[in-house]
Amino acid sequence: MRYFAQRFLQLVVVFLIVTFVTMVAIQAASKDPARDLAGPLNSTEARVEEIRKHYHLDRAYPIRYAYWLKNLVTVDLGNSPTLGASVRTLVGQRAPITLLLGLYSIVLALAISLPVAVYAAYRRDGPFDRFISGATFAAVSLPNIILAVLLGYFFATRWRIFPYAASKIWPWDNPGEHFKNVALPTVTLAVGLVAIFVRLLRSDLVNTLQSDFIVMARAKGLSPARILWRHALRSSLFSLMTSVALQFGGILGGAVVAEQIFALPGMGLLLFQAVQQKDLLVVQACAALFALAVVIINFAVDMLYAVVDPRIRHARALG
Repeated sequence: MRYFAQRFLQLVVVFLIVTFVTMVAIQAASKDPARDLAGPLNSTEARVEEIRKHYHLDRAYPIRYAYWLKNLVTVDLGNSPTLGASVRTLVGQRAPITLLLGLYSIVLALAISLPVAVYAAYRRDGPFDRFISGATFAAVSLPNIILAVLLGYFFATRWRIFPYAASKIWPWDNPGEHFKNVALPTVTLAVGLVAIFVRLLRSDLVNTLQSDFIVMARAKGLSPARILWRHALRSSLFSLMTSVALQFGGILGGAVVAEQIFALPGMGLLLFQAVQQKDLLVVQACAALFALAVVIINFAVDMLYAVVDPRIRHARALG
């Protein structure tokens, strides 16, 4: 329980620091935040001054942040001057799409990388291992934007297997059409993750398979499959779990590219539109949601550490 409380407190502190720094950076980058919030069609001096007072933009940054945090807690984030809707509505409509896209890409990457890394480590320095080493190096070197364009050209434009412009279709409405619409954006994000996860897990497994407890398991006559999947893999998961948590922020950043290219109406596309139109309220709400998602994922991974190895939980609780 103490371990859980410590990690949760760290989550809250990190979220507050990240969102405060983001707010300061966004508003400091604007020549006049109040005029940007008024919008291009309603930027009279009276309206600008009204917005300045309403959002406390004439106060110090800590006071502005305190009012913004209060609005965040009450889910009253104001209205977008350029998109013609409340920020709460925009984020509520777009966030599930990006979160699903991130979840799909992680699940797909893990489903591919786990068996590939295990077999590559088991057949170390063999033809398969050498091929995977080269393929993952190429995949890591390939930018998301190039991969998205290639996937869109071949699978959407040329072969017409998947739609180029995706639509917002929920999985419970039409599962087939839903997965067809998110297939290309998901693969765009998953390819780089597969390469990172395979290289990391394969390296850890190679070291683990040389450990004394693995030699003892072999001496006891355990099958190679049991040694690999039950003993070696569990001891090699820590780096992979850390990588999953660290890569989640990159997934959200990659979603901006994927959603823009495939016209998927998620948070990435919303953030791109908001930055173009200097919509500070939407940009700040997107940044806050991204920060919250990242710290929650890292918190979940910390809890998984304790599940995989209880010694970590006891050691940190006593520390």
